[in-house]
Amino acid sequence: MKVFEFNIPLMLFLVCIQVSGYGQSEKKMRNHSITIPLKIGKNPSTQFETFFIEPANLFIQSNPTTKAFTPIQLELKIIENNSSYTTFLRNYDGSGDRQKNNFPKAYQNYAFDLKINQAAVALVVEKLDFGKAIFIDLGQTAVIENLSIQFEGYIGEWSEDIDGNQTDAFNTYTILVSEEKEQETMTFVSLDIQVGKELSLAWKDYEILILEDPEKALKLKVFKNDAKNK
Repeated sequence: MKVFEFNIPLMLFLVCIQVSGYGQSEKKMRNHSITIPLKIGKNPSTQFETFFIEPANLFIQSNPTTKAFTPIQLELKIIENNSSYTTFLRNYDGSGDRQKNNFPKAYQNYAFDLKINQAAVALVVEKLDFGKAIFIDLGQTAVIENLSIQFEGYIGEWSEDIDGNQTDAFNTYTILVSEEKEQETMTFVSLDIQVGKELSLAWKDYEILILEDPEKALKLKVFKNDAKNK
């Protein structure tokens, strides 16, 4: 299992990109959602609902190794009352020159997503909903209507053969699902040793589909009843 590591020195070659559609003055707020145009470097704080959004730093690599995409990283800080949460939203090169990303990131009732248009970038914040893929960082909670899903932790494990040689290494993940006064702790092992590339967990009227498990974040979709629009 590979965890992407950004090479920060490569990101020092930055370019200032001006695109009329993403001017800093064109911040758009709708009911329970907001779109914040970003510029390279530090961006101003924005108050939204009960928290402050600080797009601390936006990096765009000026000379990407492939023309298929531009490596991008946003350091994002969310402040609410006396607590704060810092995460990174990344658009990067996956295996085989495939474009990958680790967003939208879930924080409580909201998803934090990047919209990229010809290397212009905007941060989009909107309410979480069923049937949409999201990433949950370690220790964070996603709330969709009355359902809460907390990524509690993971433990690295391995198996050995009869001679004591390591044969497999994997993680065991733990999530806590709850609705009102009911809750349950659920565990599962790394997807790369599962049959197939996805894992489905059922609880009450919900299905939780685990799509990726890059150790400190989980990518998943949540469905309610039979209303599945995958």
